Amino acid sequence: MASYGPRHALGGVNLFAPISQIKQASRQSACHRVVRSSLTSVPFIYVNLEKWRLDDFVKYLTAAEDATIDAYRSDLMGFIAWSHDLGHSDPQAIGRREVRSWVADMSREGYARSTIARQLSALRRYFGWLKQDGRIGLNPTVHISAPTGDARLPRVLQLGEIEQLLDDTMAQNPLELRNRLIIELLYGSGLRVAELCGLNAVDLTEGRAEVEVAGKGKKKRNVPINAPSQQLLDLWASGKSQDFDESYVPGKRDPTPLLVNTRGKRLTRFDVRRMLLSTLRAKGLADRSPHALRHTFATHLLERGADLRVIQELLGHEDLATTQIYTHVSREELREEHRKHHPRG
Repeated sequence: MASYGPRHALGGVNLFAPISQIKQASRQSACHRVVRSSLTSVPFIYVNLEKWRLDDFVKYLTAAEDATIDAYRSDLMGFIAWSHDLGHSDPQAIGRREVRSWVADMSREGYARSTIARQLSALRRYFGWLKQDGRIGLNPTVHISAPTGDARLPRVLQLGEIEQLLDDTMAQNPLELRNRLIIELLYGSGLRVAELCGLNAVDLTEGRAEVEVAGKGKKKRNVPINAPSQQLLDLWASGKSQDFDESYVPGKRDPTPLLVNTRGKRLTRFDVRRMLLSTLRAKGLADRSPHALRHTFATHLLERGADLRVIQELLGHEDLATTQIYTHVSREELREEHRKHHPRG
């Protein structure tokens, strides 16, 4: 399968641009230019997106995060381009055979199973919405599965690595204190990076025993915070936050977020990732993503006997099956320990 993806709309509007720009382009013309991969002999095709009602679907996703909406839009544009190449100009022309063919093409082209599963998930939601709205009679994604195989297990930190990362060294300045607080909250409470970045000062409960976070779909939940995080939050609230602003923020600070970057704006995923990588390398540890600390939080709880449903609640998972990945992580670690230490491992 050639690799299809949206690049430009008529008038030069980037289809990967913010949703507001896409909607503006859609109002100007229903016909969007979809640039095809160089693997195909046809340089581009024109797609009438009004027939696919992509803008209406985007409006329907009001509870989703912006990043999720962008991912849906990108995945669906790829499918729409693929469909048009085969002569299918609207969703009514899509049946199970076409969906299976699309999945098979991605598999033949070497797409990762996780990528295929994600794109198929987007397609399921899209066609489910069309059926619910009465635009199609049957959902062609029903009973269509992504290629099976071993899931890639999260790369968690071992306890010794956590102890090295969160050693007893005292923060020497407000910047180090902020960074230590970020890492403590990611590991100590299992926060998603988006949840951490979205924290506001008012989200802290009295006594700071827990913090309110906005999870996926803007769903609120209260998450316990551990003693080290509480101590750091006490320091931060008692004046270190102001010291940080005076020392590291040259301009005006946004007063709403609990934690800001050196531009005085709310932390971004990039800010957190860059800080964590710098800290890990300074301590001689292998690179890990911020999300690995959330995986580590759940894995360490499970290894010490925590109930899986409690971990599900702490992580904010809607489905217990999502949380069960950590049982596989623990089994993998047990096998690795057996291999290392048993005489015939």
